Amino acid sequence: MHPMRIRKINRITCTVCLRFSRRQLFSQTAHHIPAMNNESNNIKVLVRVRPTLPRELDANEGLTPQSLVSMPSPGCTTLLNPTTNEQKSYYFDECVWSFNPMDVSYIDNQQFYNRLGPDLLTHLFEGFNVCLLAYGQTSSGKTYTMMGEEKQPGVIPSLIKDILKQVEISVNQKVHCELTFSYVEIYNEQVVDLLNKDQSVKCKVRENPQTGPYVENLREVKISNYAQFLNLLKLGNKVRSTASTLMNDLSSRSHAVITLTLHQTRYEDEVGDGIGNASEQMTSNIKLVDLAGSERLARTKLYGQQQRMKEGASINKSLTVLGRCINLLAQRNNKTVIPFRDSILTYILKENLAGNSKTCMLFCISPLDYEETIQTLNYANEVKKIKTLAKANKTKLPTVPVNWDDLQKSESSVIDSLRNEVETLTNKLTSLELERNNSLALSDSTLVENKESTKFKNLMEFLEKDSAKTKFENRYLKQQLAKNNKHISELQTQIDFVYQFEVENMKQDMAKSQLIKDIERCRHTIKTDLVKFDPASFLAQ
Repeated sequence: MHPMRIRKINRITCTVCLRFSRRQLFSQTAHHIPAMNNESNNIKVLVRVRPTLPRELDANEGLTPQSLVSMPSPGCTTLLNPTTNEQKSYYFDECVWSFNPMDVSYIDNQQFYNRLGPDLLTHLFEGFNVCLLAYGQTSSGKTYTMMGEEKQPGVIPSLIKDILKQVEISVNQKVHCELTFSYVEIYNEQVVDLLNKDQSVKCKVRENPQTGPYVENLREVKISNYAQFLNLLKLGNKVRSTASTLMNDLSSRSHAVITLTLHQTRYEDEVGDGIGNASEQMTSNIKLVDLAGSERLARTKLYGQQQRMKEGASINKSLTVLGRCINLLAQRNNKTVIPFRDSILTYILKENLAGNSKTCMLFCISPLDYEETIQTLNYANEVKKIKTLAKANKTKLPTVPVNWDDLQKSESSVIDSLRNEVETLTNKLTSLELERNNSLALSDSTLVENKESTKFKNLMEFLEKDSAKTKFENRYLKQQLAKNNKHISELQTQIDFVYQFEVENMKQDMAKSQLIKDIERCRHTIKTDLVKFDPASFLAQ
């Protein structure tokens, strides 16, 4: 291929690959969840009905009971009242049928992710904050949808795997990506860091005026491969609070929040050699929230278990506050004060519910429990009215020339000043008569030291950024080298084919020439024989 054509294709690919490359990894489906586009920032609402549980089959003598929930269309959910036989219909962005695996419209975890995943991934790499919340009563299938199992991974493992794939793809587009992972649970209105072995460290929720609430002393781990993520996830799940209740053998006793933070740095070079200078930075995050299920004591049968009753009360309190916040947000009254601080859960999710975020909320419902299901559907009906104010978190970087002479002088001046200060303080402290002068000199020297330390700190930050840039440049050049080697290999294959083709043609031409010569020789021999053995010559004699 011509070099100019290759460069043109590369430029086109760099422009559209970030938004659409991930979508090509998913299988094509006939129906797709409506995109969380830039023009509309309504919270997207999805409803998924789970299959029948073993205990429900046992209660029905092994037969599959009739579902009270039906989904006549991808956006409609109908609930049947078993007492009055009346039906009520609800309309959402997506209704997912996972009741009976034998049905044609049945959707498993992988198919569900294939519909939801592309938008979550695209918005994350576009610089938007993203949030996915799973809500429902206990044993409604929230954790299974979010975490899944080995054969049917849920949204979280599948999304991590695809984010890491896109990170590698971005290297070829001169975009350096760093992915960090944190995992916390909200247990009895306290934040617990599931990745920190030292559980004595207090994690309190603070608020930044620009970015909103955050968790203090939270451990964030850089993720470079999928195996590392699985190990961290297993570590967190072992620590997470669960217990057995009548409704669920492994009931979550806390709200789990996984936060993935993506730092992107785009490099541009007008000359075309190397990666150039950093021109743009984007920092976005995605919160994946597995909410604990609401509980009724009459159904869980936890009478006398004080700890379990306390956990259930704490869960219900946070979900009640979440419901109050959602109801007030749905009314769209700017004068109303939203009680986000009444619960740790709503405080952490403040930006995702009413701020800078593209939010999607998944409601898992039971096919047999009318009371719980109708409450969940009514709740979901309110959520779809809420709007957020999402914007891409991009920062343009100015190109500042670096003066290495000044940097080196600054580093040496820091060392010299610190050495001089040590000598000065040692001499002054030996004399009690100069105590006052020593104190004044000490304060002056401290100011000098702080000033020089700031210069040294700035130098270290610059060197760290430059080191990260160099490492990324090595990754980029390795990918380019591998791509060029692949092109060379393809060209060599084509050259070998053309050479072999030409050799075959030459052999055929040589054989053809030899055949023509043989024919001419035979023809000459035949003519000679005809002249020699011409009957007319015999008759003439």
